[in-house]
Amino acid sequence: MINVYVSPKGDDANPGTAAAPLRTPLAARDHVRGLRRDQVDDDVTVHLAAGVHRLNQTLVLEPEDGGVDTKTVTWCGAEGGGSIVSSGYPLSAWQPCSDELPDLPAALRGRVWVAELPAGTVVRTLYGPQGAVPRARGEAIKPHKVASDDGSLPVLYGPDGHIRHRHWVTKTGACWHHDRFGFPAGAIAPAADLAEAEFLVIPQMQWTMNVLPVKSVDFDAGVARLAESCTYPIGNPPCAPEGSIWLENSFSVMTPGTWVYHASSARLFYCPEGAEPEPEAGLEAACLTEFIRLEGGGEQAAVTGLHIRNLTFTRSNRFAFHGLTGRGIQHDWEMHDAASCMLRLRHARGCVVADCTFADGGSGGARMDLACRGNRIERCEFKNLGGCGVVLCGYGLGRQYANRDNAVVACHLHNLGQHYWHCPGIFIWQSGDNHIADNHLHDLPYTGIVCSGRSLYDREGVAECSALIDWDAVEEQCGAGYAHTVWHYGGLPSWWMREPLMHARDNLIEYNRIHDVMQVMGDGNGIYISGGGGGNVVRFNAVGPCPSPTMAEGIRCDDDQHHTILHGNLIFGQHGHATGITLKGVNRVTNNILALPLKRPDRGMLSLETGPLNGSVIKHNIIYTSAADQTFVGEIRIHGEGRKARLRDTDSDANVFYCSADLAVGQRWLDELQSFGVDLQSSCDDPGFIDAEAGDFRLRDNAPALALGFQALPLERMLAAKPSRVD
Repeated sequence: MINVYVSPKGDDANPGTAAAPLRTPLAARDHVRGLRRDQVDDDVTVHLAAGVHRLNQTLVLEPEDGGVDTKTVTWCGAEGGGSIVSSGYPLSAWQPCSDELPDLPAALRGRVWVAELPAGTVVRTLYGPQGAVPRARGEAIKPHKVASDDGSLPVLYGPDGHIRHRHWVTKTGACWHHDRFGFPAGAIAPAADLAEAEFLVIPQMQWTMNVLPVKSVDFDAGVARLAESCTYPIGNPPCAPEGSIWLENSFSVMTPGTWVYHASSARLFYCPEGAEPEPEAGLEAACLTEFIRLEGGGEQAAVTGLHIRNLTFTRSNRFAFHGLTGRGIQHDWEMHDAASCMLRLRHARGCVVADCTFADGGSGGARMDLACRGNRIERCEFKNLGGCGVVLCGYGLGRQYANRDNAVVACHLHNLGQHYWHCPGIFIWQSGDNHIADNHLHDLPYTGIVCSGRSLYDREGVAECSALIDWDAVEEQCGAGYAHTVWHYGGLPSWWMREPLMHARDNLIEYNRIHDVMQVMGDGNGIYISGGGGGNVVRFNAVGPCPSPTMAEGIRCDDDQHHTILHGNLIFGQHGHATGITLKGVNRVTNNILALPLKRPDRGMLSLETGPLNGSVIKHNIIYTSAADQTFVGEIRIHGEGRKARLRDTDSDANVFYCSADLAVGQRWLDELQSFGVDLQSSCDDPGFIDAEAGDFRLRDNAPALALGFQALPLERMLAAKPSRVD
């Protein structure tokens, strides 16, 4: 066994023993490389002592730094915790700002302090003793349409990747744009530092947001222009009725307790909160988005047998990216193969991340990119982060099914997406055969878990994911010159033709506890599956309560998603425009409880949204409502043309449709179904919960639902508050 010791109080000239530790992780890596030339067959442990280990460059661990055969290399923190890896650097030499700062609100004059930083420094996050310090942000701006410069219609990419103009252009020629918007008089102040500012934008499609630099503001015309394009055209999304754009990082919107950074002069300005005359001690900026990267040389030369244990990762910079690059993964919720998380596995195999904490960072937590296989993230906590908790990201649409067989288990993920509000807690994209289990996800601005392979077939490489497509593989699979017909026109045969290229397949998502999600954005879910190939199993998850007014679905099989099994899930207490389960394809829904999920009765608790759904199986489910005007099953067609989705086209039977407010509601619904020859064994009687109204969904021993073949759910495990660390 090789033991190497690292302490913030050590010295890189030391031998790395417990009595004479090294000081930096980089020196420890190089020291281990030297030792292993003679002792390659030994296990290695690098011990990071309690204290703050500061990084100013990414620590890259390559195949030579990993295990050999059954031998492992472990980087671990001190027993009892306290081993912190940070990219924060302390800010000192604060001086009262002597500049006039004419754009500053009058009440803040004389209260602003400034720190001079090295030229070229990038500051997107600031931290204090209590965590992240907010950047200056203005009130919400409600945009309006503006005309193009030459009167022509702009190229507008819709959510399906197709160019469209419907609803986005007025008869007078004013329209929504990706890169500009009109604003009301007075909504933006004519400040001198707007070139340093950024706009936070929720565009017309309320499931995405962007953080984009300012290009110019024409106050006479009332038009602001962005230096980069939004994922979708700017608009007024339902989730932000008071305004969907916010200006940040300008003196004109500064308030006590916030900061502004001017990159052109490398000066950081801060206004202390309350009556404090000076900045509090302990303010730090962050220099890295990625702290440690396990970097293999491709699928055939992976990093193997490398373990990261009992470390706390904190104080990272915000990862900057924008829409319409062609490299964003579904709806630009994240970026493909990017340094967007503090810990990154890239071409890694058989590696373990356990008992770690990822907290108070501007980037995400951990990600597994490209050829990552057989890795585990377990018993970790992810909290107060700017992006996602965990990302699993494979290759674009094509033959490379190399990101697979990984596990994310027993983790606690909460208060994420604090910079990018659309980031899910766990994001699986073009990655399959993974095990996502026993995680606790809550207090998120958007969706809990996403499993997706969605790609937009734009040969120009501009729309989402389109720059990642292997077009040779597509044409080999689908025919030369293949022009994609969206799935709801092409039907299931079209999906089967493309399915071998869609690798978010055969994932097992089970026993996850999800609640209080969808706190900011709109049209989101507890668990979301879309364009992911076949064989995904979503079972024994509990979703609820989710009291957000913008909640959309508990579990959704969205566009281009077929042959998924949704079994034994409990979905309850959904508000907003929510359904319990939504289907847009041919899938199997069995033994689920959909209970009291809606505050609005106009959508079904089970929503069938794109048809026909012949081949779907919907059996042994309990749909329970206490509202007499509640719809049990909604039957509509959101996409395409022709016949809407209908329950009568599915193999539906042995379900319970119960309304506690009026028993006749369930009977009328059941009578109609049975007139079409379906649900002949179904019931509208009380299923037999102990106390559904109080949230107790256990079934009595003699419950009628059990007699219909419903199998009692393992609710104790499903509803457990999952631990984030080993006790």
